[in-house]
Amino acid sequence: MFYVQKNVLSQREHICYSMKKEKITIERTLHSRSPRIIWNVISTADGLARWIADDVRDDGNGGLTFRWGEVWRHHEIRAAHWGERMKNDFVRWHWDDDEDEDAYIELRLNKSDVTNDYLLHITDFASPDEVEGLIGLWEDNLERLHRNTGI
Repeated sequence: MFYVQKNVLSQREHICYSMKKEKITIERTLHSRSPRIIWNVISTADGLARWIADDVRDDGNGGLTFRWGEVWRHHEIRAAHWGERMKNDFVRWHWDDDEDEDAYIELRLNKSDVTNDYLLHITDFASPDEVEGLIGLWEDNLERLHRNTGI
């Protein structure tokens, strides 16, 4: 399930809209009832490397480096820094190269009162022409999460 939050702007504000991104929220039920296991997968470099990127490094000073692909072949590297985080609740990071200062990625855990399963809420931001591609990327990441961890 996903949601795209459209900004409602006046005509005067529309000029600034071209730089703003749309907020995307994706919700997925996880196949684990252990917040400790889930928290390790969403809040550590090793855990993120199991489903977000091929390699993730935490420099210990709030900086993260994500790498996709093999170093000796075509690959992509992006730097980020940790934002807010609350243990067993949510973690947030910001891409260092993102010009939109309000954009971030947030992974939030919620427990369903009905099923007692944990839900993962992913919040990300994309320009209007990149929304579908970003949703597809997150769906692929979530499939990788399930395939690599069983969650």
